[in-house]
Amino acid sequence: MLPLNSLGVLTVVAYGTWFYGFGVLFTDLSEFHGVSASTLGITFGIAQLISGIGAVATGRRLDVFGPRAVLGILGPVGAAIYFASSYATGSLFLAMYSLGGGLIGAAGFYSFTQPLSVRLASTDSTRAITRLTIWGAFSSPVMIPLTEVLRANYEWQTAVRMPAVLTMISFFVAASLCHVEVATTGKPPALITSLRSALGDLRLGLFTIGAFLSSIAVSTLLVFQVPTMTAAGVSTATAALLASVRGLMQLAGRIPLVAAIDKFTAPRLIVISRFTLGISALFLLGSGNITFAIMYIVFAGITIGALSALDGVAARGIVQPEVFGTVMGGIGLITTLGGALGPIFAGWLKTAFDSSIAPITIVFITACSAAIVFSIQPSEEPQSSIKN
Repeated sequence: MLPLNSLGVLTVVAYGTWFYGFGVLFTDLSEFHGVSASTLGITFGIAQLISGIGAVATGRRLDVFGPRAVLGILGPVGAAIYFASSYATGSLFLAMYSLGGGLIGAAGFYSFTQPLSVRLASTDSTRAITRLTIWGAFSSPVMIPLTEVLRANYEWQTAVRMPAVLTMISFFVAASLCHVEVATTGKPPALITSLRSALGDLRLGLFTIGAFLSSIAVSTLLVFQVPTMTAAGVSTATAALLASVRGLMQLAGRIPLVAAIDKFTAPRLIVISRFTLGISALFLLGSGNITFAIMYIVFAGITIGALSALDGVAARGIVQPEVFGTVMGGIGLITTLGGALGPIFAGWLKTAFDSSIAPITIVFITACSAAIVFSIQPSEEPQSSIKN
């Protein structure tokens, strides 16, 4: 399973560069470039948006041609731009940071790597997705402390450059190891046709709405977890450590997941996990108290750990394998819009009211709303064009 493991390592560093590292560098970036929290929220949101738009193209590329160009060209280019952003200032830095991060996300985030893992281990897609996300659970506990150490000892520029280099290397390694057979049983459906067929399925439509709301909650929580902790009286170094432990707790949500799905089913666990995510965010507000901090780490860690794998398994039960990459890219675009809008809106509210309560309120409302949407069970059958 060397190819799948290479995807796992890629997941660790791709998510750990701008996505998880953003919260650690938040204050430094704001002070150095003289921009507000809302501006940085927009920067993060644009990177999310680029990642989502790119995911549609990379998913389509995977279905029709395979992964080599995405992993060997697009991802490294994104890492190079991200690296170069550390030499820029002001608006140019913000633009390069967003573009580099967005391309890394389009080529190295779950919207692309989960469909690729399914193709690499088609006989047991549930275990392949779960294994990939177990690797992903090490991203924040490894990369958040690394980013903080680099930031504290060598300034924020080094905390951008070194992860960028690691990401570039990981893309090249994955490109050399991940080879898949592309279906040649006829002309593949056009991109728009595949996405339109998917949108016609009520189950998938509800799934996408729920995932959209969830992405608002998760993205907002991850961006503002460190700033919220520091506002509660925790030092930046301690907050980074707590955030990394929270990331490590994701393993507790992923290692037993296959057995949990067999016992409780993925749809039921999806609903429970969203409610738990909303509740966990409330504990973050009191993270200056060690008890509340531990409760946040445990509940948020386990829940976020389970989310991506649960969503991948559930989607795999709805979408045909030959268009899985394309459709997951389309879903990734929609959910990325949520991931972009959440931090933008939360950053604006945080600046307007000078309070950490606003971002956490957004997390609570959207997570619980997602749980309600996922609990809806449509009676009609899915369209045959995309069902298994």
